[in-house]
Amino acid sequence: MSKNNESSIKTTLSGKKIVLATSASINIYRIPDLIKNLRNEGAEVYCGMSTASAELINPDLLQWASGHDVITRISGNIEHITLFDKNTVLVIAPATYNTIGKIASGVADNIPSLFYSYAMGNKNPVVIAPVINKTMLENPVNKENIKKLNDLGVHMVDFTPSDDDIKLWSDKIIDYIYRALYGDKLNGKNIMLVCGKSESAVDPERVITNKSDTLTGYMLARYAFRFGAGIITYIGNSEYKLPSYVQLIEKTDIKDIIREINTFLGVYNYDYVIISSSLSDFDAVENKTKLDSSEPQTLSLKPRNKERNLIRKLDAGVTMVLFTTKNDKTYNSEAFEKSDPDLVIMTGTGAFTSGDVSGDYTFIYGEHKDEIKSITKEELAINIYNYLENKIRRNQKMDFKI
Repeated sequence: MSKNNESSIKTTLSGKKIVLATSASINIYRIPDLIKNLRNEGAEVYCGMSTASAELINPDLLQWASGHDVITRISGNIEHITLFDKNTVLVIAPATYNTIGKIASGVADNIPSLFYSYAMGNKNPVVIAPVINKTMLENPVNKENIKKLNDLGVHMVDFTPSDDDIKLWSDKIIDYIYRALYGDKLNGKNIMLVCGKSESAVDPERVITNKSDTLTGYMLARYAFRFGAGIITYIGNSEYKLPSYVQLIEKTDIKDIIREINTFLGVYNYDYVIISSSLSDFDAVENKTKLDSSEPQTLSLKPRNKERNLIRKLDAGVTMVLFTTKNDKTYNSEAFEKSDPDLVIMTGTGAFTSGDVSGDYTFIYGEHKDEIKSITKEELAINIYNYLENKIRRNQKMDFKI
């Protein structure tokens, strides 16, 4: 068994420069929080403002948030050129209907559109976050402009008018920045995630369930997108609000979960199936009437066929990742013989459900066992995709670093 310290990857935007250009939307009030969150991710942030947006909030506020002077006019220093190097990402947020129209039409008469004209020519990643009235968003001209920019390689943030929470809006923009930088890692891969608790009815009003911390599943979903995955299907449930780019099939009943797994395996061609949930090993024998709470009751539990075996039967070629918990960390390969997983992640009992900030994990694949010490659930998600793309799929030395 090897101790793989190299695998403990901390993903940040350290060393990256974000040039953030604002246009005149009332949602500009969210920008200082976005800047703060980008800096927390390790990025250096420089801001430019259109004349109209600088009339909505004082540029001094963005100077305070970013730690750099704010560009409101192009001087002899030709800032629209000198700001950009190979490590720069242009983010236009908030982007108005007018700004998107200018950019799509090749007009460069203000800070955001001028920055865009150089960034695209210089092959810098570009992320645009529209904030547009819902009716204007559906305007055919606007839809055509957005499609044109998407086709040119711009990363257009999926606009959801209900994204009222500042943190959600900021997180989504940051996810798209990561995708613009690192989207080749899982480019086009389709991923099914089975996450959360499961329930089995014991009578019409009661269920037995299992403990489950859904932070791992949430991180797996976000990093699947950040690394460029195509379809991301999440079957189960989550304590965390999943972004709109995740196809959430919300179920808690174990029979419903199995049914949805069966259905979606028949609909999409998945590259990876990752089961991070602690699905029940038993089906309860359901009583047709409510149990009398004034009397002792005996529950009857029947061992249930493992969903992992079903998945392997339905899709013999899919790459499967399973989780298991053992107090003594002994791995019983015979228990997984029918499912033949490509990667098993093992830790002590309770570690998957406790929500601990960090933990120790053993990654088991083929004849290999790698111990990875003291990593967060975020780092766990990164490592899983790292192993899938480099150690398992390519059978080569891990080089999946950012």
